Amino acid sequence: MQLVEQYMRLCAGRPNETIGHPLDISLAEVASILFCTLRNATLTLKKMQSQGWVVWHPGRGRGNRSVLTCLLLPEDLIMSVAKELVQKGEIRAARDMIDEYGGNLPVLGEKFSRWMNSQFGHRVKREKGSKGRVDTLRLFYSRPFAGLDPIHILLRSESHMVKQLFDSLVQFDPVTRRIEPAIAFYWESSEEGKQWTFYLRKGVLFHHGRPLVADDVRFSFLRLMEHSYKHRWLAASIESITVKDEYVITISLHMPDELFLQALSKEYMAIVPADYVLEMGEQFAQMPVGTGPFRVVRNDDSMLVLEAFMPYFGGRPFLDRIEIWCVPGMAAEAQAADESLLSVTALDDHRETSFLAWSDVGRLEDCFQYVSMNGAKNGPLSHREFRSLVVAIICGQNLRQELQGTREYAVIWGKTDSFQEQRKVPGSQEFVRIFKESGYQGEALSLYTYPDSDHIEDAQWIQKTCKAYGIAIEIRYASPEELASPSLLQEADFVVDSANVDERAELSLREFLHAGALSISHHLDPHGKEEIAYWMNRLSCARTAQDRQACVDSIMHTLAACNTFVPLYSNRVEMLAHPRLSGVSLDAYGWIDFRRIFVRE
Repeated sequence: MQLVEQYMRLCAGRPNETIGHPLDISLAEVASILFCTLRNATLTLKKMQSQGWVVWHPGRGRGNRSVLTCLLLPEDLIMSVAKELVQKGEIRAARDMIDEYGGNLPVLGEKFSRWMNSQFGHRVKREKGSKGRVDTLRLFYSRPFAGLDPIHILLRSESHMVKQLFDSLVQFDPVTRRIEPAIAFYWESSEEGKQWTFYLRKGVLFHHGRPLVADDVRFSFLRLMEHSYKHRWLAASIESITVKDEYVITISLHMPDELFLQALSKEYMAIVPADYVLEMGEQFAQMPVGTGPFRVVRNDDSMLVLEAFMPYFGGRPFLDRIEIWCVPGMAAEAQAADESLLSVTALDDHRETSFLAWSDVGRLEDCFQYVSMNGAKNGPLSHREFRSLVVAIICGQNLRQELQGTREYAVIWGKTDSFQEQRKVPGSQEFVRIFKESGYQGEALSLYTYPDSDHIEDAQWIQKTCKAYGIAIEIRYASPEELASPSLLQEADFVVDSANVDERAELSLREFLHAGALSISHHLDPHGKEEIAYWMNRLSCARTAQDRQACVDSIMHTLAACNTFVPLYSNRVEMLAHPRLSGVSLDAYGWIDFRRIFVRE
């Protein structure tokens, strides 16, 4: 914004002059301040005057001075321009402007953050013509949604968006914990459970207008199996996929798998349009097309915009538009404006009285934060007693008490007392023996994690705590994509990460242990891998809930004995919802399902 910079120079060039006070000045002096020619100075002043920033009266004749009046304080001008940029949807440009000038104008960032907060929530716009009432829900998030390809997503925020844009062959109801129809309205399996036939709904449309057919289902599954090391574990039991006709498809398995239908319901196995994916290539992740209740109309580093998909086979959502603005670092302060019906915030006992009528929506995430230790890598961590020593040192209870925040006790796949109990740290003589037998000589062990605030705090706490016992840790930060790399995970000594857990508990455990993008599958020692593989095979064949829980308990017992990971905590997510906002609930990942939200008058 060159014009803004030039106005700032004018104000800085005459620091003792009052805003709004006429100033005698020659055109040559203006040109000198702006470092430009007389002609460009004249054009610049005309532009500023047309914007309402200055009043310029050029002097006429020899000896007559010109008069310049600057009308806006620098911070007011920048705020005004930043607001205009935001209203145009150029949020990144507005953020950059605030960051550029915020160093010299300390109140600017606070003012901008406060104004931005007032822009979020539910908005109703009444338009003439066929559109009528348009309901928009506007939220903010800390980073752009650069990748929304189901087979490549990593973050829970991305998973949530994919659920709004795509459908799977079947869906899992978290309330009844049953598999329900989705794109497939009916299915049947052979007696031994190795062959499954699915019958697809007719008339299901992709967002680009083409009807979904069985070839799209086959293409989607083969694409995941061939191109996604992150989520290939979901299709590990699939042997072959046969298209019978446009609306019937058969999937054959290597062996019966009681979790197969649950695997098909995962968002990573969403159905994509073969023609559009091949046409778009890598750009598909930026502007994806699915069959879901919302479609993407914009996705860049300023915002993600979703619109209701009118022909959605599952029923059109009430909301017409979802706008998620990318605003890194902005505090999630709830605002009491009438039009702002929803705000994600950390609740406390000192909330404003204007919020007392609002309802609290909160829950403890099923997901949990953990640190894993690489028992498969040559070095001290390959020694089980050394890992056991680190487990005793890194205690989730101590971390939660010291760091506090939203960190709470994590419940992990049922009976996990062996993980939660605080182990006794051995005496100095035991330390010497274990260090000697494991070959540890004080070298720095690498700990990888994301550069997010909670991960940073966790990693620094682990580093400080281990240092007190003579174990040196070097913290290394990596992007989510980098931290999902098998080569990095195999190289890392420690990884601080978060486990994706939802109501499909047994399937979530399978993901935790087998996903190529998570550390545990790379960090288990050979004996632990063998034991886990045995119990996971038993779990796949277990037909009753009691048998499945027995397998889960055995797996957790094995993991505890391996000393491979330490659960740290689960986060509590809380939200304020306006009394008129209905259908608001938080899923296992701490997000709200946009398709269920509606507004009462």
